[in-house]
Amino acid sequence: MGIAGRFAGYRAQAESDAEATPSFRYWPSTGGNITYFKTALWLHTLEKWLGWSTLQQAMSRYFDDWRFRHPAATDFFQSLNEAAGRDLTPFFDEVYRGSNTFDYGVQLLTSTPAGSGRFRTTVVVRRFGEATFPVDVLTTFTDGSKQTERWDGVERRIIYRYDTKVRARSVQVDPNRVLMLDVNYTNNSRTLQPRADEASLKWSLKWMAWLQDVLVTYAWLV
Repeated sequence: MGIAGRFAGYRAQAESDAEATPSFRYWPSTGGNITYFKTALWLHTLEKWLGWSTLQQAMSRYFDDWRFRHPAATDFFQSLNEAAGRDLTPFFDEVYRGSNTFDYGVQLLTSTPAGSGRFRTTVVVRRFGEATFPVDVLTTFTDGSKQTERWDGVERRIIYRYDTKVRARSVQVDPNRVLMLDVNYTNNSRTLQPRADEASLKWSLKWMAWLQDVLVTYAWLV
C-alpha cells in the first residue's frame, strides 16, 4: 500500500489510541491503522527530517545491537537518538506515547501598500492540532524571491512580517512535506493570486471521472 493509503487509514483513527497502548486494549479496528500505518508515516517523517543516511545508520545499529534478543520500543528509540546525535524524546512522546494529531496551516496572508513603493506582508501560521513538530514556512513574492523561516511549532501561532518592494504571492507551511503525519494538508498553503482556472479544471476532472464510473456501471447492468 502506498503513502496515500497509509495516510487515509491513519487519519481515520488518528486520535483513537496511542501507539504505546497494549494491543489487547486497542479500540476495535484501531490496531492496524495505528500500529502499521502511523508507524510507517512517522518513520518516513524521520527519514525526511534527519536524512536517509542517519535513519539507515540507526536501523543498522539497532539490528546489530539487538539481533537474536528481545528489544523494547525504547531500545529502538535509543538507537535513533545515538545516530541523530540528539535527544528525540519529544518526537517519540508525540508519535508513540501520545494520540494527539499534527495540523499546521496558514491562518492569514496579507500584502498591502506601505508607502514609498513598498509593501507590508503579514503571515500568520497556526498550530491547529495539539501535537508539535518543527516546520518551515515559505513565503514567495511576485518577483520570484522567497523567504524561508524555521518555526519550532510549539506556540499556538507565529507571525512573520516583511517590508519589501513587491507583494507576496503565496505562503506554504512545510513546503517539502517533511511532516507526513499532518492530518490536513488543505490548509498548508494560501495564495493572493486568483486560481479559478485551476479550481474549475480540478472539479471538471472530478465530475468526468464520476460520469465515467456511472456509464461503466450502467453498461455492466444492461
